[in-house]
Amino acid sequence: MTLLSLASRQIWPQVLSVLHLRPDRLILFHSSEEAESKQPAERLRNLFNALAIIPRGIRLETVPHDHFGGLMDGLARVAESETLDDSNSRLNLTGGNKLMAMAAAEWCRLNGVPCFYLERDFRVFPFQPIGTDLQPRPSFALSPNLAKDIDPIALLRCQLSDAEIVSAGEQLTLSDAGRVLDEHALSLSLRQGIVPQCEGWLHRRSEGVVKDGSFGDGLELLTAAVLLHLGVPRVQRGVRLRSGTGRTHWQDEGELDLVFNWNGKLWVVDCKHRRGAESRVGRLREVIGSTGGLSSAVAELLDQITGELREKELKPLKEDLLTVAEAGGLLGQSVVVRVRQLPPEAVEFARSRRLPVVLRHDLCEGLRALLHPHQPATTESLRSLASARTRAG
Repeated sequence: MTLLSLASRQIWPQVLSVLHLRPDRLILFHSSEEAESKQPAERLRNLFNALAIIPRGIRLETVPHDHFGGLMDGLARVAESETLDDSNSRLNLTGGNKLMAMAAAEWCRLNGVPCFYLERDFRVFPFQPIGTDLQPRPSFALSPNLAKDIDPIALLRCQLSDAEIVSAGEQLTLSDAGRVLDEHALSLSLRQGIVPQCEGWLHRRSEGVVKDGSFGDGLELLTAAVLLHLGVPRVQRGVRLRSGTGRTHWQDEGELDLVFNWNGKLWVVDCKHRRGAESRVGRLREVIGSTGGLSSAVAELLDQITGELREKELKPLKEDLLTVAEAGGLLGQSVVVRVRQLPPEAVEFARSRRLPVVLRHDLCEGLRALLHPHQPATTESLRSLASARTRAG
């Protein structure tokens, strides 16, 4: 069977469709637009060739993105050269722009070739040509575990572009000590403000330039340990990106703190443990106060400095949130992990991009709810919710 598909920047509809259908041959139709279509098609070809799952290979074909008849002619030309019909081919409508999808659907209707569309919730909507009509067939759901064995860095390279990844960082898996991690005890400790040393819970294997030690390393390793404990097979840490991917406050490179492949999605986690403006200025207040007290003028000046620092911190924080939101793609999931609550402006920014924010004191239950959304609430989760309501009251 040959799969015909329209390439676009979003790779997951292509990856999941190929893993589900396991075609003998793949023909990717792309436009001449480099970033939107041509380069993604080339990266998909590289990914599938590396996976070695398409025995008769992959063919790339250029078609217009703005000419209805031209795209239909391109499909017809390829179908004739490959001797394709309803018995040996299917067409994936999910990629490309709307005009390309309409032209492809019309070609399928006229030539009797079945086609399908993949929604973001893994539902497939098939269409079967019957006579002169293209009729919908019953939809079905793909397994979210189809891509569970694919290296997250391979998926990230395909999503972003090979040239944008400077270093794959290090791969983290659970050690023997990590496998017997007591989640209840860990949750209790974190709520009490006690943060355990978690390095012994992890096996760390370098796959590139490992990031230099920083103040936030402990939060990243702790988050990775919890993710692995909750079922994620491996986590990539410290993936460095070429500058110009959205984090303009990095002079040389941007960085994705944690990346992993789970439940049919590419996940990107942004972990930061920054000292806030209030914390830094608060220490200054203590020092000045200990030398003779704060005058009203000094107190007013410190309040002004606090506000300016907060505003200055907000811009790179938003860039962090935007980068992590874009890296996962449409069928990806991005998560923000912080030690304390974000400023109101950043909270609203994250909410507008549907970025879940998990705080360190609720790390286990917060990540569990994201990774296993259909599991019933645990006793620990209900206890945490009750405590939160009590505090709110």
